[in-house]
Amino acid sequence: MPELLKRVGFRRRRRGFGSATQLLWNRVESNASLLALCRHRKNLTDEDETILAQCQEKLDAARWCLDKPLGRWSFSYWELIHEVDGLLLLVMPASTLVPRALEIQQQFERRVSDSRAHLWLGADRVSGPLPRCVRGITRMDAPGSGAADPPPLGTEQDRYCRSVLRGALDTVNQQVDKTFWQLSINVTLQIFSTLLLLAVFAISFLLLSRELIQTWPSELIPRGLLLVGFAGASGAIISNMLSKERFVVATGATSRFFAYHLMVKPVIGAFAALMLLFLEQSRMLLSVDTRTGSTGVDPSPALFHIVVSDEQAVFFTLMALAVVAGWSADKLLGSIMDKVLGRLLGQSEKVLPPSSPVGTPPRPQAPTTR
Repeated sequence: MPELLKRVGFRRRRRGFGSATQLLWNRVESNASLLALCRHRKNLTDEDETILAQCQEKLDAARWCLDKPLGRWSFSYWELIHEVDGLLLLVMPASTLVPRALEIQQQFERRVSDSRAHLWLGADRVSGPLPRCVRGITRMDAPGSGAADPPPLGTEQDRYCRSVLRGALDTVNQQVDKTFWQLSINVTLQIFSTLLLLAVFAISFLLLSRELIQTWPSELIPRGLLLVGFAGASGAIISNMLSKERFVVATGATSRFFAYHLMVKPVIGAFAALMLLFLEQSRMLLSVDTRTGSTGVDPSPALFHIVVSDEQAVFFTLMALAVVAGWSADKLLGSIMDKVLGRLLGQSEKVLPPSSPVGTPPRPQAPTTR
């Protein structure tokens, strides 16, 4: 029974792998069984022997990737498996190639939907090289095929159809690998963002004290600024955890995405939160006041006025606004800068005296009487 399970690809590893890794191992053993079947073909050429040797080397490398205890092996594993699948198409028996060709065509029509689909399938999805090769391999290309079977493919035609199938399978695998890379990057960013958010929570807990809440904003510097900055950074980190971006992985520069989302975005979020705090303290665009402290008379009224119950509510309101500012820092900073510049220009026009025309003598002042 163990030898039989080994042949059909369901032998379980001795090490304590999970169910997902066991499925990967079954994939390797299934390809190994198909490779053993291809070795028993008659009239194998030197080229076929070389392809079979390459498949064996790549399967051994895939087994090593699974046996490797540590490290990022998943991408290398799937690259090796996809290469083995493509090479086996060139040497597998015709009876095994027929269901495989139908499966490749079905996967291509389902997964590939860009401009490459017209190149492989044709404008009508039946006249392209892939459908024609599949019909030729399955011997269904003869017009009015009935009881008489169409003639088998010649050597050159068979090699051409196998090469077309390998190219189509490589296109499907590239699409699958791209989706897998994007999913892996998003999940890794979420994990790192969670660790970073826990670190921000720990530091904020050490900085936060009841005296700071009660004396806010008299103790704004330096602990208050740090808390507001950490609140903005936490908003940017939470946006990383909830968003799933479709990264372009063809260039391979994935480290820049990690640096941007784990370093640049939290810094921008912290700056946006501090900018919001500065505007609140200057009463230029935003003000958060209590009911007791609000007199209704303000020489420079803010555009947005928030009234809360007490000083503790003022503190937590500003913290909530800081988190929101960090969440959408890239969109918020641009609009805030435009509003601040417009506000400053409007106030400067009110303060500066009107200019007199050139050459106009100054008006005489009226005499003052006592």
